[in-house]
Amino acid sequence: MKLTKRLPDFNELVKVLKRESPSRPVMFEFILGETKEKLLVGDAYDISNEFKRNQTRILAFRNAGYDHCPILLQGGAFYREAQSHQGVQTKSLNEGGVIGSREQFDSYPWPDITRLNYALLEELAPYLEGNMKFIPYSFDGILENAIGIVGYENLCYMLYDDPDLFRDIFAKIGAITLEYYERCLGYASVGAILCNDDWGFNSQTMLSPSILRKVVFPWYKKIVEKAHKMGKYAIVHSCGYYRDIIDDMVNEIGFDGKHSYEDNIVPVEQAYDELHNRIAIMGGIDMNFLMHKSPQDVKVRCKALLQKTKEGGYALGSGNSIPDFIPTENYLALLRAGLEDSE
Repeated sequence: MKLTKRLPDFNELVKVLKRESPSRPVMFEFILGETKEKLLVGDAYDISNEFKRNQTRILAFRNAGYDHCPILLQGGAFYREAQSHQGVQTKSLNEGGVIGSREQFDSYPWPDITRLNYALLEELAPYLEGNMKFIPYSFDGILENAIGIVGYENLCYMLYDDPDLFRDIFAKIGAITLEYYERCLGYASVGAILCNDDWGFNSQTMLSPSILRKVVFPWYKKIVEKAHKMGKYAIVHSCGYYRDIIDDMVNEIGFDGKHSYEDNIVPVEQAYDELHNRIAIMGGIDMNFLMHKSPQDVKVRCKALLQKTKEGGYALGSGNSIPDFIPTENYLALLRAGLEDSE
């Protein structure tokens, strides 16, 4: 299903990231579920290898009307104990921990970030129609990976029981993540990066802001500085409460755009009023809203949001992602709201 004839133009997304008004509505999304990609590419759907997987994603994002394509290079995941979550609706943040001592830290199989197939960013470039650009993201973020390989409660105890090990775990993950983004940024097909790392629950940050400022944020500052030095942009995707750390995101780290919003924390309309003069607002149509409302409700809210944000600095999209459980007709209503004024 090809929803638009217009060619992608990453320069329109750049206008949003510079908090300017694009010449037509711009859309932004992080992840599309399998059923949505199949709908958008039809018989061209092929995930038999990494190259084909990314070809499929490029085509899906192009056919939906996006000016970018997110990309994750395979092989850089952090090892965790295997856990079975088949059929469950949630999982514990305490599961999967494999590092609880200095000995386990020393013997842990840290991913070799140099072995990833970065050449794909060049080999896939011919499939980027118009002026479409890649936006690489990482195999979870620095805090998420620390929680994943230690366990959330264990990590909180470690902060006080073994602060040196706590600090060294974040330093190791941070250095690996920095190198990954530095390598990706060297390719002309990359227009921006997405730093995906959840920092908050509904009402507070997962670690205190003061701890985040010591072990997490300095690494992202280095990553963003590298992107800006190369004339490219950096977006943060972080779920949860952010009021106590928004100054860090904007003033200290220097992100150009922020993604992930929930109506029960801060509705995107309110976030735009409060933040659009400081940082671009990406997406924001709440996932529960997308799940339970009618296509007409979705279209009305999206149209109203596009009207509200004509001053600039906004890209239309979901508050988080478009998984398979989001009704297809609601996702299409979101897309068509952004495309109607673009043809």
